[in-house]
Amino acid sequence: MATADTPVLASTNQSWVALAATDELPIVDAPVRAALRDVAEVRTIALPYKPLDEQEVTHWAAQLQGAGGILLRSGYVTRALLERLPDLRVIAVHGTGVDPVDVAACTMRGVIVTNTPGANADAVTELTLALMIAVLRQLTSSAHQAQFERAWDSARHTGGELKGRTLGVVGYGEIGQRVGTIARAFGMSVLASDPGLTPEVIKARGAEPMSLDALLAHADIVSLHAPAIPATHHMINASSIATMKPTAIIINCARGSLVNENDLAAALIEGRLGGAALDVLDGEPPDPQSPIFNAPNLVLTPHMAGSTHECLATIARMAGEDIARVLRGEVSG
Repeated sequence: MATADTPVLASTNQSWVALAATDELPIVDAPVRAALRDVAEVRTIALPYKPLDEQEVTHWAAQLQGAGGILLRSGYVTRALLERLPDLRVIAVHGTGVDPVDVAACTMRGVIVTNTPGANADAVTELTLALMIAVLRQLTSSAHQAQFERAWDSARHTGGELKGRTLGVVGYGEIGQRVGTIARAFGMSVLASDPGLTPEVIKARGAEPMSLDALLAHADIVSLHAPAIPATHHMINASSIATMKPTAIIINCARGSLVNENDLAAALIEGRLGGAALDVLDGEPPDPQSPIFNAPNLVLTPHMAGSTHECLATIARMAGEDIARVLRGEVSG
């Protein structure tokens, strides 16, 4: 709710939809425009992907005046920004995680928040498996770089295989289950921990249910697919790492906040873990001074798991259709 000193801008009569995107975080606009044809005008607004200070909130609120919907790929929608957008009716998050949006504040103001669950499942699953292989076979740290040093023979190091290893999947939803299914095809055993699912459901999805502590102790590779919520914040930390095998590998293609990067870096540097691959970091863009950049046996990718041509087009279409339904009055808060 706006306070007495909060400048709430007047409502306008003409609604339009903002695509919150930047050159680094683009939105495929053709399927969005197709979904919103005859519903609303579409404009791209380069909302920066960072928390906004008071002056910036005022600036971007002015840019977004009259918007009935936002398709959010870059930026954060906070209470302070919402209070200045009286026409806003829907925020469609470009992806699965809704953590860039103050959902509670949206609920209070009657603003509907949607996401696109499942749209990126194939893309994230494929990169997850690719990162497992990259760490085991040292594709980026040794083999690849050695070729550019013309060291053909010396690059023939010995790596490992997925077959016969135990995979622990943390979060056994759509993506986690797909990772588990493909892992079994590689000949892996699959454990799963998910407090939102019963053991019977996890078994039906092809994995052995375990508590998180037991999974960490038994798994050769731990793949994280949990949401960013208070209960999962830094779930991988010095204490949990201490329960893992010293040869274990951690893969994170979910949310950066699941992993305490300082603790992970220390474990890799001290040889208490076998390796890791991170597609997401706790701060994005990351702190260039973070110790994670000095850690050995680590593969880093720039939050690209859901960035395939096919996936981005699907997300844009689904999000555009969600916005259209709300603006047509087919869905109400």
